Amino acid sequence: MQVHIELHLEANIPKDRANANEIFLEVTRVSKEAKEKIALAVIEAYEENIIEVLCDSNVPESKEGLGRHTRKGESKEWCQCRTFERAGYRSDKRRLRGNGFRIKFKPAMVKCLGCGKRFSPVLDALELKPYQGRTDELLQQVTEAIADTSYRRGSDQLEILGDVPVPKSTAHRWVATVHLPTNKSRGDPFLSTDGTGFHKQPGQRGNIRLVMEMGEKGGIHPLGVWAGTDWESIAEEVKNTRKDKWKLLNSDGERGIDKRMGPLAENLGRCQWHFARDSSFSLWKDGVPLDEREIIKDQLNKLISIEIPKKDIELVKSSDKEKLLQKIRTAENDILRLQEEFKEKGYIKAAVYLANARKKLFTHLKMWVDTGIIAPKTASLIENIIRELVRRLKKVGWNWSDAGAERMGRIVMIRRYDRDGWNAYWRKRMNLQNRCQIKLVYCTWRRAA
Repeated sequence: MQVHIELHLEANIPKDRANANEIFLEVTRVSKEAKEKIALAVIEAYEENIIEVLCDSNVPESKEGLGRHTRKGESKEWCQCRTFERAGYRSDKRRLRGNGFRIKFKPAMVKCLGCGKRFSPVLDALELKPYQGRTDELLQQVTEAIADTSYRRGSDQLEILGDVPVPKSTAHRWVATVHLPTNKSRGDPFLSTDGTGFHKQPGQRGNIRLVMEMGEKGGIHPLGVWAGTDWESIAEEVKNTRKDKWKLLNSDGERGIDKRMGPLAENLGRCQWHFARDSSFSLWKDGVPLDEREIIKDQLNKLISIEIPKKDIELVKSSDKEKLLQKIRTAENDILRLQEEFKEKGYIKAAVYLANARKKLFTHLKMWVDTGIIAPKTASLIENIIRELVRRLKKVGWNWSDAGAERMGRIVMIRRYDRDGWNAYWRKRMNLQNRCQIKLVYCTWRRAA
């Protein structure tokens, strides 16, 4: 099917003087009207072609995929009749908003000569749901504006940009239909997890949890965001994103993460930044004075300050590797002695914390010696990301439900850190198959006499 559309424009410059600003502003204004006219013309021509095909008894093969409907009086049984006749137009106009413009049209109707049902075949051909008043293209724009700002500012921003105004409540309702699935792993070697709290409705505190993987050079790939879901369920879902295990899971030492997420990786590491901070917190719970806590914290920071050589592993001698391993063993033994000292002083909580963390603190160094892979030694990256995620949630809105926080969390994360996944989701949702192309055939001008 091919449609020829003619537009006739008149540009008036009454006193033969106009600057560039006036010309561009006027072109912008009239282009919105032109887009509405073009979209309406294409839909009406498309509809007329569908009606002609369905009502023509000589070309049954052309009706494939058109005119599908349930039998009159039935909601689930499909009618097998393929013979139709024109039945006028619907009494109400269908309104449809797109990116930057809106149209109204009365859908034409046909009558099935088998069951007698009247319906508008163009709505099914346009892949419009009942009562759908906007395109998914506009939904994508609204979702992106809100993910980058907030519901209020996002809807305001659409008006500033000259697009179709979308009220805050409408934007909220639209974005609630966007459900992004868990991402598949792309094969990165490191797994990182973290969780934090958020304001939940009604006035409660909820938990939001993030899982992502990281590459050797620091690139990140979000796997998913969950709210109100325990680590066991999350681990089961994340496990299904890839067949093999990750090389390393680096965590802050939360028991649920180590127990449930730990089996997904070959090695389990402990964030060194959290180690020093949380050790001090354990000492505080044991009643240790601030001055002593600060001294112990500095001592622990010195024990774990072992760095990977800057040159490539292929250039590192075996003797240098052995020296590095000896430093690790010495540090682990020093921590063990400190652990025993804590027990003698009655610092039981701090002693237990050191016992749980000691063998996981240098996993990244041992992995480098064995494989040459440089693994992260802290969880600072995911800490910053989840902090930003919660900040975005607070900026977008308050008093979330678990489902709402999870949905918006995934929108913000994938929009920001996985643009390929974000674009793929919308291409699939909009079912883009390059089935409509419009080109400008020619443009000429002449001065009026």
